[in-house]
Amino acid sequence: MASDTEKLTESRYQPPEVRRRQILDAAARLAVDEGLANTSMARVAEVAGVAKGSIYLHFESRQQLIAGLQSDLWERMLEGPAEILVDESLSWSEKLDSVVEHWMRFELEHHGLYHAVFHTVPSSGDEPLAEARSLMERLLEQGAAAGEFNLDGLDIEVVLDFLLHAYIGPCFHQTDQAVAIDNVKRLFRRTVGAES
Repeated sequence: MASDTEKLTESRYQPPEVRRRQILDAAARLAVDEGLANTSMARVAEVAGVAKGSIYLHFESRQQLIAGLQSDLWERMLEGPAEILVDESLSWSEKLDSVVEHWMRFELEHHGLYHAVFHTVPSSGDEPLAEARSLMERLLEQGAAAGEFNLDGLDIEVVLDFLLHAYIGPCFHQTDQAVAIDNVKRLFRRTVGAES
């Protein structure tokens, strides 16, 4: 097992993107284990195995580190669905199913971190949620244009609000995750008038 000195020496020679990842991963662990209120830049440096000054090369302040953590979480949450949306081997209903499953599994896997970085500190902005909303809107509009979804008589803004929030509760109030995911996918299909 490497000593703290060896870890610091190894991390000095890491490319900037690797060091940034180390810092974000350490901040994420601390956010879940100790809470962001108790997480200092010095503590993040210690857990990341980097010199405290190295953090300031990537994040000018604690607030910027938290914003970076929020942004990183959103990027990881949106990356899979963005790839799903352009997968031409899937029908629009299958794309909807895949996006729903990705978001639910992501929420289940990262619930503690999501809660720590979005519910205990103010968000750095609505931009990531706007990206998720835009992604879902494109999926619904293109699925409707392809004849797979029927949104007639529905206000797209209401449908988007509903879908972007409807999967959260079942993630934590259902003991069988597979059942919750299957049921939410079926409910999403019904909402958009897709075949079950």
